[in-house]
Amino acid sequence: MLIHDPWIDGQTADAVGLERIIRTAPADGTVIASVAASTPATVDAAVAAARRSFASGGWADMAGSERAKVLSRFADLMERDLEALSRLEAVEAGKPIRSARGETSWGVELVRYAASLAWNLSGKIFADNGPNSMGMVIHRPRGVVGLILPWNFPIVCLLQKLPYALAAGCSVVIKPAELTSGTTLMLARLLKEAGLPDGVMNVVTGQGSVAGEALSTHMDVDMMSFTGSTAIGRRIAGHSAQNLRPVALELGGKGANIVFADADLDSAVEGAVAGFTINKGEECCAGSRILVEASIAAEFSERVAHRAAQIRVGAPLDDDTEMGPLISDTQLKRVMAYIDSGKNEGAKLLTGGIRLTGETYAKGQYVAPTVFADVTPGMRIVREEIFGPVTTIIPFETVGDAIRIANSTTYGLANGLWTRDLNKAMQVIRALESGTIYVNTFLETMPQLPFGGLKDSGLGKENGIEGLMEFIDTKAAFIRLKTSP
Repeated sequence: MLIHDPWIDGQTADAVGLERIIRTAPADGTVIASVAASTPATVDAAVAAARRSFASGGWADMAGSERAKVLSRFADLMERDLEALSRLEAVEAGKPIRSARGETSWGVELVRYAASLAWNLSGKIFADNGPNSMGMVIHRPRGVVGLILPWNFPIVCLLQKLPYALAAGCSVVIKPAELTSGTTLMLARLLKEAGLPDGVMNVVTGQGSVAGEALSTHMDVDMMSFTGSTAIGRRIAGHSAQNLRPVALELGGKGANIVFADADLDSAVEGAVAGFTINKGEECCAGSRILVEASIAAEFSERVAHRAAQIRVGAPLDDDTEMGPLISDTQLKRVMAYIDSGKNEGAKLLTGGIRLTGETYAKGQYVAPTVFADVTPGMRIVREEIFGPVTTIIPFETVGDAIRIANSTTYGLANGLWTRDLNKAMQVIRALESGTIYVNTFLETMPQLPFGGLKDSGLGKENGIEGLMEFIDTKAAFIRLKTSP
């Protein structure tokens, strides 16, 4: 059993007297970790350590090139320990080991990209205001940043924030999900080994209702960055508004995966199935609504259901597993309630819709990939984020219909489309109300592209230069070079 205690000021903090949260594996119910339940006092200590490190200037005032070297060494250490990180991610989050390896490798790429940005932090000079004055725009790190993470992508969601905050020169306090704290603590130790000064990265373990609440309301935190549900995002935004502090929010989604009749249908079938089964559908960008042009809807629906039924569901550490168990019993009950709702409201179940049983699945939270057809706009499975391996198939007649249906949600995180017609693709890209659009692929991107949602899917961006600028404050200076008579 692993012991997950807070990490403050470059070392494991004293957790004596703190209550413990026992984490069991979603695959088989075995005990895998004991997690310290941090209190507001723990958060105070972590924030104080971050404030001391920022005020000292040891990291914030370091040359960007030197911060880049630390981040590059961190990426090297992640590659060295990639298998250990991936195995812990797979066990804690219940994801296939090959997916965990891919996500950890992607995290390495994010760190390397953020390191490159640290070399290029710059301001501006305006020297065309006559010979006797000039203006300057100066970029400075925001200060102490609170990061609150979800349980579905513990490594990736952290590394879409942390290396950018560090590249900017900020100090951070991180609250990982209590279900998946292990990889964040491993990364904290790797950053110390890479040369990050003590106090720049701090981790408080425990529950969001206690530690997360204390962090998001703390008056000595200069900015909050949160990934999670829209409901909690609204609460954190309220705290930030009360404290007059900036906030970045990456929240929920109800993505549409639009398939036109002129698409490469073999690829589209694979992409549609991957879109709702990757990470067991515990994915804010999941393609949980498949929109199909009416002329191919019957054939495409049959092919999607057939391919979904072939997904290999199994133990996370089995290299052949394509889809693992849901994160917890609570999430299992939530997903099964949505499946029951779809059945009760009259949707046609094409495949799945059951909790898997038998020797492999007996002690875990396994759900079969589930496809519904004949749905109506008012159904809960069409409107609400399920966060499980469940999708709905919806036919459309025209490009305009596809756009209208895709946009008929309060969310705006990510959508996809499949077509061989570039003009059509550009028309749809411009019209879709989402921060990301995938074309002839799904859930594929690059570090240079900003990620973040519109509408109820959040505020701000991660990744890209925009992800760095979230952690930057801007100053202006006007300089009189020669005194006026």
